[in-house]
Amino acid sequence: MKTSKKYLLISFISLTSLLYANKAQSQLFFLGIEGGATYSWFNSPKIDNLFTSDGWGWNLGFYARYGKKSYIQFGFDWTRSKNIFRLNISELGIDSILSEEIEFHSFDFSIKFGYNVFYSPMFKVRVYAGPFIGRSFLFTGNIFEFSNDDFRTPQWGVIGGLGFQFMNFIIDAEYSYHINDLFKPLTIDDQVIKFGSNLQLINIKVGFMF
Repeated sequence: MKTSKKYLLISFISLTSLLYANKAQSQLFFLGIEGGATYSWFNSPKIDNLFTSDGWGWNLGFYARYGKKSYIQFGFDWTRSKNIFRLNISELGIDSILSEEIEFHSFDFSIKFGYNVFYSPMFKVRVYAGPFIGRSFLFTGNIFEFSNDDFRTPQWGVIGGLGFQFMNFIIDAEYSYHINDLFKPLTIDDQVIKFGSNLQLINIKVGFMF
């Protein structure tokens, strides 16, 4: 009885794999959804008494892909991350510190060009890269009085990554770099100060493609 169940299970797996392989060979257009963890940080700020920390968050997105071994992919991503901003203020010989964890939300549209360096009907390993355009938001107030008007719009950047696929299941590890500063220059006493705040992200994503 146990032997019969074992053979039935093997037969089912083999049939499922065969059907998937036949479908994968003919399909060129795919839709997918994925999400996961985000690690974020900024370039060193150009203000000596300002400190910005790295931070953690999460991401969620969906995409449309055309192609098999080489492909083009159009995607949308929502990324949420929290970073600590700390500003040391010295006034009349008294040191004061302003510090707060600020939550950023980024919405990005990307175009990725990819190539499967290893390609089989069931398992694939791929590399990809491309540009993105987007915008960042704050959904809550903060003691620094940052507002959505303080962000540069739009944000431009580049993405590169490594992906693994087993049947319809996806794992991606990608790095993205914002080419322009996240914040506009700040003017204090007719002096223009740039934050030097290029945002960088590492995203680990899992998802499903159909």
